Amino acid sequence: MINKVAILIKKASLEFDKIANPYFAQYDLTASQYRIIKYLYSQLDGTARVVDLEKHYSMTHPTTLGLVDALEKKGFTTRVENPNDARGKLVALTDHARELQKELEDLGTTIEDKLTERLTAEEKEEIVILLQKLIGVYE
Repeated sequence: MINKVAILIKKASLEFDKIANPYFAQYDLTASQYRIIKYLYSQLDGTARVVDLEKHYSMTHPTTLGLVDALEKKGFTTRVENPNDARGKLVALTDHARELQKELEDLGTTIEDKLTERLTAEEKEEIVILLQKLIGVYE
């Protein structure tokens, strides 16, 4: 039996991807690509700097750029001028991504429900609190 936190977290992440990827395939997306779109949905104007995506998901710059490039090729994102920094660009949702927002968010909920179906409501609450505490965002 595995009793190391880091290994269990990694296995849980891999399990999520294993469950999620077949669902997202119908949209020509991966779970990792959906995470970028989900973050953009959470922004009032549907845009973000690449560095913000990197920080939010603790990803490297090359990994983040790879995901953003793939989403751009698939028509989910585009790059626009950053009004606050003439040298920089923002990643922005396309109309196509906005049209799919409800569908994709509902699908994300379905996947999370599938991943956590063996947990009680109380266990789900507890695991969220513990993981937030572990990564330093618990308040």
